Amino acid sequence: MAEGQDSSLIHIDDAFDSLPDSIILLIFNSVSDVKTLIRCRAVSKRFNSLVPHSDSLFLKVDCVISSDSDSDENSFLYGFFKSVVKSFFDLISPILVQSESQNSPAQILRQFIRIQRLEIEFPTGDLKVERIGGVKWRAEFGITLRSCVILLFRGIRYESYDETAVADGFDFIEELKSKVFLTISTLITASARHNVLAEVIEEHLEVESLVLRDREGEGVVEMDKDGLDEWRKSRERSGEDGGGVAAEGGEWRRTRTRVPSTTVRMRHLPRVELRRGMWMEDATLVVVRPTTNASKDKTDDMEKENDEVALRTFEGDDVYGEAVGALLKKGRRYQLEMNSF
Repeated sequence: MAEGQDSSLIHIDDAFDSLPDSIILLIFNSVSDVKTLIRCRAVSKRFNSLVPHSDSLFLKVDCVISSDSDSDENSFLYGFFKSVVKSFFDLISPILVQSESQNSPAQILRQFIRIQRLEIEFPTGDLKVERIGGVKWRAEFGITLRSCVILLFRGIRYESYDETAVADGFDFIEELKSKVFLTISTLITASARHNVLAEVIEEHLEVESLVLRDREGEGVVEMDKDGLDEWRKSRERSGEDGGGVAAEGGEWRRTRTRVPSTTVRMRHLPRVELRRGMWMEDATLVVVRPTTNASKDKTDDMEKENDEVALRTFEGDDVYGEAVGALLKKGRRYQLEMNSF
């Protein structure tokens, strides 16, 4: 040992070097943050060789998708909804979203070769939509949308409520257009995020769990093992890229997954009393699921399934889960059909 060299440092280095690769990988999986792991590759040759084998990752993205146009988005949708009120949906024209970063999640994750569990965090506001109040949502995908549950509300208050004033001053039918607007905006956001996930699956076929959420906790896109298996089987059958994007129209393929024809079921209450003296104002639960012949023939069964999906979505969340439970029990029902877009 050189004169003056700290022997404790040598012992620490030797002890770490003696750890088997499997233990090092467990440490890397506990770290999970992709940016930190990439920096770790510069530490040593051993780290450089082991980091790509990490299988549990968290990727925080600063800017990936946004509105294609800031100018005509709201006016276009407003014009569209004028026709919606008459016919309960004709074919919708899209609001396109596009990548603003050359370092897409798929490109960044090419440094890893054994991803099994992946969580991606996006900035909030993939699409710029003006709204009053809050929204919480979760969408589940396979090759395309399997379900999307949305909770819309004007606000959560702690003060006492004037029930008469709320009842007299609120007309749900008048508010229906804005709620449908938010529902479609949410589906567009979810389908754009799913397209990002599809790009990742294309290169990492061993993935078993995929979650993409926004930074403020507003929305989540999820693909579980069943959804991923569905995506892979469909890809094998079609011989095309995954993600459920329609073959026609190359621009669609680059931006988002096509949303299938769906049935939209809404439950609404002007106010929901929560525990600890809280009130949720103008609460609406929206459950969106693909329309099938079976769903038309077995309405009661589908209602039960929809309730289960909604409860599962907000399971473990005291405030929002309680609101969903109240809406399912007492909320006034509305239903409409929406064509694929």
